[in-house]
Amino acid sequence: MYFPFSSKNLIFELEEINSTRRIVLPKLETDLNVLSYNLFLYPREDIYFGFWKEKERAEFLGKSKFIKNQDIIVLGRAFDTNARNTLLNNLNLEYPDQTEVIGKTKYGWDQTLGDFRQQINNGGIVILSKWPIQEKIQYIFKNHGCGNDTLYNKGFAYVKIKKENQIIHIVGTDTQSEDSACSDLGVNARTDQLIEIKKFIDSKRISNKEIVLIAGSLNVNKSNQFEYKNMLNILEVNEPNYAGIHFTWDTQKNKIAAYNNVYYSWNRTSNYGEYIFVSKNHFQLPVWQNLAYDPISPTTWKRENGYTSYEFSDHFPVYGFIYADSSTPTKSGHRRKYDQVSLIAKYTGKAVQVDHNRPDGWLKADGTAEEKGTEFTKFNLLQEYDPDSDTFCMLGGRVRVESSQYLNYFWTWWLRGGAGNYAYYPKFDDGSKLLEMIIIRQGCLEDESLVVFKDFDTFWKYYYFLAVWETGSWKDYIYLWYTNAQPNSYFIVKLNTLPERDWSKDLIYR
Repeated sequence: MYFPFSSKNLIFELEEINSTRRIVLPKLETDLNVLSYNLFLYPREDIYFGFWKEKERAEFLGKSKFIKNQDIIVLGRAFDTNARNTLLNNLNLEYPDQTEVIGKTKYGWDQTLGDFRQQINNGGIVILSKWPIQEKIQYIFKNHGCGNDTLYNKGFAYVKIKKENQIIHIVGTDTQSEDSACSDLGVNARTDQLIEIKKFIDSKRISNKEIVLIAGSLNVNKSNQFEYKNMLNILEVNEPNYAGIHFTWDTQKNKIAAYNNVYYSWNRTSNYGEYIFVSKNHFQLPVWQNLAYDPISPTTWKRENGYTSYEFSDHFPVYGFIYADSSTPTKSGHRRKYDQVSLIAKYTGKAVQVDHNRPDGWLKADGTAEEKGTEFTKFNLLQEYDPDSDTFCMLGGRVRVESSQYLNYFWTWWLRGGAGNYAYYPKFDDGSKLLEMIIIRQGCLEDESLVVFKDFDTFWKYYYFLAVWETGSWKDYIYLWYTNAQPNSYFIVKLNTLPERDWSKDLIYR
């Protein structure tokens, strides 16, 4: 027999067993897990972003481990119908209660509020739950924003969920993104949309005995203290304890973000804009944490032009939870064995490096001892024919060599006249497809392995070996030149053996 009892913001039950009563604390205080993820799944009709193998990425995402064992998942920018359905079907067994995507139809919702527009793209937000959804409302922002966002019915999904004996309310959203087509990069539209969210929550008159969460791409950069503090004040939410990676949109780590940043000449800096907040005005958890994480797909995918990647999205997800435990990530999920590899010219002992001032400058084997530790002397190796995105045994064969400093810039050689003919440089999204690495002692590529490279000369129709030029004004430049490997053709491989950053000290454990 149970008697409900409440004190301040905590809910208790008095359990009567053999005429003896004891207080039973709600289980939720030690167990609530939420994931928010901006998926970057645009429809093919979108001329800017609709060509990133949406269905394949959704397929791999639905089978991934990091998306499992959550109570609630908020998905953003799940615009593409085929990709979205693929993902939701794969997740249906663990998360059987799912909303429709907002902005597509009024069918399947208890209410549709705001300014729903017909014959326009959906708003991309879907909420998935392990627990029964008791109420679901879609709200389309009255301020439709600016730039590319105006093409979509953006807003938020609200759901009321019952987990055991606790009611959880969650608003999942994707507000106005930063857009150069907006006069103020979208700040005013975003602020108006945050106010719309808060007014809706107030209108629900939710009991202070129930949890209220606001999750999604709020698109306010945490490092912009003025706008960040303004967001917290408007929404009346607590600042969570932050852990994990530094950015949720990272042009130095995420290949899709880096690609778009260059391709569209955005020149934006990395930022943190994904959050899972707890309302100040409702049930208060003992602690609340946000952990930004950077998973990669274990299987690569390939665009029509041959571009190969292992990113799930251009954004990284955020976990929201109370206490950390043994399953909580404490290190990056993005690091690969053959990322940030150094190549030391055996003949001179100097490191191969990219130009410090321009991403497509010439490659030179002139890196000093001081420069050997910089990103300019680091390269990411990938064998595009191998579907394993993080192989632990790379063998000899064709290889894509990417600058760690300038993502999506791949090794290739010049043949447009001048003394630079056959000299190597990193080219954006257009590396040599026939570059081969030969491991001298065969077997797996390991730290201190000795290698040579050869490539196919498409003009003379013959394979030649790469070598470091020894004299003159082109000394230390790397050329495609010899029919046989020369003493200056050999490179010593140095794998990245630096320990990964461990953020366990930033987490709060029970």
